[in-house]
Amino acid sequence: MNPSSAVQKVSQYMFDHYSKDSGALLVHLGALGWILGSAAQIGVVLGDKRIDKEQKRFLLPQEGADAVVNIGMYYSICELIKKGADKLVEKGLLLTDDVTKAIAKINPFNNPNLDYKDWKNLFTKEELKNNLTKLLKDPDSLDTLKNLSLDEKAQVKELVKAALEALENHKDNVGVISAIVASVLACNVLTPYVRNIVASKIQKHMTHEEAVQIRKTQIKENITTINPLPLSFKAFNGYNAFSKVKI
Repeated sequence: MNPSSAVQKVSQYMFDHYSKDSGALLVHLGALGWILGSAAQIGVVLGDKRIDKEQKRFLLPQEGADAVVNIGMYYSICELIKKGADKLVEKGLLLTDDVTKAIAKINPFNNPNLDYKDWKNLFTKEELKNNLTKLLKDPDSLDTLKNLSLDEKAQVKELVKAALEALENHKDNVGVISAIVASVLACNVLTPYVRNIVASKIQKHMTHEEAVQIRKTQIKENITTINPLPLSFKAFNGYNAFSKVKI
C-alpha cells in the first residue's frame, strides 16, 4: 500500500469520526494510552533479566490484572458518562440559550413570536421522540414545514442548517467536558480503588500458591533418604529417612 494513500485514509477516517466529536477522540486516545502503557510495563517485566522466574511468576499476573482494570475501568466509565451527556443534549435536556434560540428561529412564518424557551412547540410529540440531530438533518420531514411555499421552505432550511450547526458545536463542547470529567473520575478515584481490591486478591492467591509449593517441596525432601543407599538396597530408596527402618 502506498504510504501517502494510507495516511490519507487514516486522516479521512479521523475526520469522519472525530471532527464533530472531540470527546470521543479524547476517550479513545486515553484508552490507547493505557493499552500502550500496560503493554510496555508487561514487556519490561518479561524482558528484564535481573528479575528471576519466581519474581516474574508473581509480577506478571499482577501487571496483567492492573492492565485489565486500568483499561476496562477507564474506557467503560468515560464512554458511559460521555454517552450519557450526549443523550441529554440530543433530548434537549442540556442545551444553552444560544442553541435553543437558534432552534426557536426555525419557522418564523408559523411561529413568529415563539419564545426560545418554548422551542419544543416547533415539533410534534412523535418528532421529539427522536434525537434533535436526526430531526434537524432531515428538515423536509418536519411537520412545521408543511403548507409553506417553496421560498419559505428554502428560508426555513437555512435556519435549520444554522440550528444544526449550533447544536453540533454545543454537543461537541459537552462531549469534551464530560470526557475530561470522566477521565479524572476514572483515573483518580474509581480505578485505583478497584485496582487495590483486585491486587489484594491476587496477592493473597499468589501467597497461598507459594505456601503450597513450599510445603510440597518440604514433603518431597522429607520422603527421600538423606544419604543415597547402595545399589544393593535399591528397593529401599523410597523409604522415609525418618521412619526408623533399620537395615
